[in-house]
Amino acid sequence: MKQKLLFLIIGAAFMILLISVGFLIHLKRLHSSLSYIQTVGQYVQQGKLDEAITLLKNTLSKNPRNAEAHAALGMIYNKKDLCDDALSELKTALSIRPDLFTIYQEMYLVYKKKGMEDEARSALDSYEKLRGAK
Repeated sequence: MKQKLLFLIIGAAFMILLISVGFLIHLKRLHSSLSYIQTVGQYVQQGKLDEAITLLKNTLSKNPRNAEAHAALGMIYNKKDLCDDALSELKTALSIRPDLFTIYQEMYLVYKKKGMEDEARSALDSYEKLRGAK
């Protein structure tokens, strides 16, 4: 009986240790994720768009399904007047996360810049529809 209780206590302690390590790994990844977003924002504010692009491409090389990184890259491409690249990244972001309604707003701006009025209206309609659903 005492031996079973001892094994139970050791097992519970081991489980707590595993959960703690997992939680620490999660926090480190979350901090890393927030850190790259903050750094990209700082680069953009400082006008260092090429550095922001490099950081985002590096992030996407590690996780190509990061919708937020694709969206940020599309927004930066739009700032650089690289409209086709911007639309490509924004569409990729939407294919991963169609609920990111602010992407439609950026697509509206890109389509307007390209003179594509029908597409711009469609993007704005999608933005308003999703925004209203939130």
